[in-house]
Order: sequence, then structure tokens, then C-alpha cells
Amino acid sequence: MLELYFIRHAQSTNNVVLDELEREDYLFHRVVDPPLTDLGHEQAKLVAEFVARNRSDGDDPQNRKGFGLTHLYCSLMTRAVQTGTAISKASGLPLKAWPEVHETGGEFRAEKRDGETALIGLPGKGRSFFKENYPELILPEDLTDEGWWNREKEPRENYSPRARQILERLMAEHGGSNDRVGIVMHGAIFARILSVLYDIRAEHFWFLMNNTGISRIDIRDDGHVMLSYLNKVDHLPDHLIT
Repeated sequence: MLELYFIRHAQSTNNVVLDELEREDYLFHRVVDPPLTDLGHEQAKLVAEFVARNRSDGDDPQNRKGFGLTHLYCSLMTRAVQTGTAISKASGLPLKAWPEVHETGGEFRAEKRDGETALIGLPGKGRSFFKENYPELILPEDLTDEGWWNREKEPRENYSPRARQILERLMAEHGGSNDRVGIVMHGAIFARILSVLYDIRAEHFWFLMNNTGISRIDIRDDGHVMLSYLNKVDHLPDHLIT
């Protein structure tokens, strides 16, 4: 049985800004590709220690005996790379970059043009940045110094198709196995993955995903899909839950 563990990144500086401002104001005060806060680094350390615990084979739907991850991926957004790097160091697993699991929208900034809000796509970090700052991160062969994003802001209508492509790749590479796959990613695209997986038709929906919250989805060989748990934060003390 394939076990998928979707792990949201630790607290970033933009998460703090969003808690303090209205959504419209937030767009103009956020930074592009924010790093983790000091609190976020604490969260990342704790989730890394938590999921690094090994586990013997056998049924353990709540991971009371540990995780025993076999594969580890992260997006190329800095907050996910930083969180994934902490997990990689604690577990000894190689961390492989997967650009397509980025947050909805990609890399962009907001500015006012003739009184209207314009969302401008930006390049994102390139190969040299990651080689210098995260030398152990396994990068895509086609990543250049021009940046991993390097296009316009991702339109909303692309969110669900990309979520479907993420699931298709997971099944192509890990389906029918006993792999335990950790993906360090982002709240909004995870919500889209769940909506695609369970064919959610609600016009407005959300799934709470705290910083470093872990959600587990099991996929049996016969195609049966089970959401074992959503947004586990057992590894965090109350004052670090954000």
C-alpha cells in the first residue's frame, strides 16, 4: 500500500503578515518567496524529528510507531526547501526538488496599475542559488539560473489540472508499491489535490493545514483511497501551532 504524507511548510514571514492584514492589503505587503521565521525554524526542527522516527512494517494508521519515509520531495519555494532540508537532515533521506508542487499562483508580486491590482510573474530562484545555499538538494536537470518559475502568475483555472498532474505523477512513480512518500508543500495546492482526489464540487471550500501539519492518504493496490488523517500537529506544543 502506498502511503502519501503531505507536509505543509513551517511558518514563513508572509504567514505572519497575513495574520495581521486584510487580504487585499496583504498582497502589497507580502514578499516574494519568503523565508521561515525564527518560530518557523523551531517548527521545522520538531516536525523533522517527528517524521524521522523509523517504523517496522505493519498496520499503523496513526503513525504511533513512526513513519519510516522512503522518499522525500519539496517544492522550490524557499519555505518548503528550508522545511524539507530539516527533515532530510534528521531522517537521512535525500531531498528531491519537485517544482510542480509549488503554491498556487507561483512566484509573483502585486502592484497597482491605473487603480487596478496587477499580479506580475517573477523568475524564482535559479540553479546557482540552490547549489550555493542547499547543496544537498537534488535539482531538476533542466533548472537554469534563469529561475524555476520565470513566467506569468499561474491562473486560477490551472490549479486543479496541476493538482491532478501531481497525483498522476505520484501514481506513475510510486503506485502499486509500499513506498512512504513525504511531500513538503503548501496549503492551497494541497486543498486542490484533495478536491481532485475526492471530486469535491463545492463552490467554496478549504481544509485547515497548520504550519508543518501532516496529512496522510493511503492508496491500496486496488485503487481504494483512504484519508487516514488531516493536519496532524502532534509534534508541536500549543505555543508553536500557527
